[in-house]
Amino acid sequence: SASDTPELIGAVGGTVTFRSPSTDGYGALWSFGNDPILTVAFRDPPQPVFYQDKFKTRFTVSERGRALIISQLRMEDAGTYSVTIGGKISTFTLLVYKELPEPTVTCKAQDCSDKVCHFFLRCSCEPDTGFGNISYTWRGWNQLWEEGSVVLAVVNKSFLDKLEPLRCTARNAVSSRNVTVTNPEGLCPENSVDPPGPDTPLGSGIMSRVLAGITVVMFLFALLLSYYKFKAWKKFRHFQSKLLDT
Repeated sequence: SASDTPELIGAVGGTVTFRSPSTDGYGALWSFGNDPILTVAFRDPPQPVFYQDKFKTRFTVSERGRALIISQLRMEDAGTYSVTIGGKISTFTLLVYKELPEPTVTCKAQDCSDKVCHFFLRCSCEPDTGFGNISYTWRGWNQLWEEGSVVLAVVNKSFLDKLEPLRCTARNAVSSRNVTVTNPEGLCPENSVDPPGPDTPLGSGIMSRVLAGITVVMFLFALLLSYYKFKAWKKFRHFQSKLLDT
C-alpha cells in the first residue's frame, strides 16, 4: 500500500541509495516509474545492464546489486522507483529539494515614538519551488519568539545598544541556513523604512487606534448634536406654549 512505501529525501547535487528489502532471488530489475533502468545478477562484483545510456553516468548498484545509487541528484529525479526480485515488486518514493541559500532579514516598519521601539521584521529566502516547505525560527534580543517568517519585536530604547545578536534560521528538508543581525538600528534606520501597511501587526495596531479615535469623535459629535437638538426643542415648546396662552 502507499503507506508502506518508503520515502527517501535527497538534495540537488547529492546522492541517494535505495536498498531492496528482499534477500532472496538471483537478480533484480530496477525501474523509474514505467521506465526500466537496469537489470543485475546478484554477484560480487555486480555487473548491471542498462536499458538506456542516460542512466549510465549517474546510476550504479552496490551490495551485490541489491542497492541502487543515484548521484548528482536533479529535481527531475523525484518520483517512484521500484525493484523487482523473483516476481515481487518493492517501491520507493524519492523527493528531491534544493539546499537553501542564506536568508535575508529586512525591516518592513518601525515605530520608536514611545519608550520602546517596535520592529516589524521579515526573514526570507529567495522564492523557489525547489526549496519545498521552509520554516523560520528566531533567537536573540532577549525575547521569546514565535516561529514564522514575519515577527514583531518590542525593544526598550535604553537597551538598543546592549542587545545580543539576533539570529534567524531557515530550514527545509535537506538544509539549514542562518543569518545574524547585530544592530536593530542599522537594520531599521530612522526615516528610511516605509510606514507599516494595514496588513502588518504594527500597521494593524496603528489602524485600530485610528479607527478607535474616529469612533470616539463621531460619538461625541452625535452627543453634541443631540444636545443642541434638545435645546432647540425646548425653546420651540416654550415659544409654542406662550402662543397658546395669548
